[in-house]
Amino acid sequence: MDKPVPSSSSTELPSYRKPPVNEVVCGIRFHSPDKLRIPHIGILWNKLRSKYPIIQHAPPIATVKGEILLDSETGLPLNRVWFINESDDQLVQFQFDRFYFNWRRRADEYPRYPHVIKNFEQIYNTILDLFSEFDLGNLNPVECELSYINHIVEGQEWNTIEDLSNIFVDFIWEKKINRFLPRPVKLSWLTEFPLEEQKGRLTVSLKQATRTTDKVHLFILELKALGIGESTSKEAIHEWFDVAHKWIVQGFTDLTTSKVHKLWERER
Repeated sequence: MDKPVPSSSSTELPSYRKPPVNEVVCGIRFHSPDKLRIPHIGILWNKLRSKYPIIQHAPPIATVKGEILLDSETGLPLNRVWFINESDDQLVQFQFDRFYFNWRRRADEYPRYPHVIKNFEQIYNTILDLFSEFDLGNLNPVECELSYINHIVEGQEWNTIEDLSNIFVDFIWEKKINRFLPRPVKLSWLTEFPLEEQKGRLTVSLKQATRTTDKVHLFILELKALGIGESTSKEAIHEWFDVAHKWIVQGFTDLTTSKVHKLWERER
């Protein structure tokens, strides 16, 4: 029997003192306004540069695989821009049809969801002010995203593929005496769950990788909520992110074992 899903009013979500979260992404995809131009991005940076003084270009994100956002007048690709803070652990991504706030683990501990949503909403308000100031029209959300990317590191939570069952309740690989196949060298998994009240979907993916900074092997566990509610008011958007956060935290706890919860110092 399926486990009951806690109601949206639940306040006692699972909590960990040392969660393996490495990055959190919080953002909105919206209808690209006809009047939005490249100089407006410079004006947006000017509004944000006291907190995010470093600027970088990045390849555009495609909504559909292979589809690149193009300028309607010139036909040229439209870049994505990053505004980064001095400590390199927070950044704002802006593209003509979306924006994101990212927290990235550097030296500090994860500052928790209230910090992420507060910073995201500050960015959201700044962009709304920009749209209003230059008569760009309404910012019409199409889809919201909240993603938690976790690094589960070799030598800490696991050593071999056989250790998967110590981490994930739904995975097991046993090297039995008469088994033909050897231990796998690569692993990936993807599954999707519907969010409550038709608010979207929660996608969970697991894959192996090697960290570029120190060549350490790890599992990357990503929980990504995508969707939107019936209303696109600021209050409804905030509620959607709260629901997405609940599903990510509860889903993370549901997928992982009590044994590894002790390593991550579960508080409740």
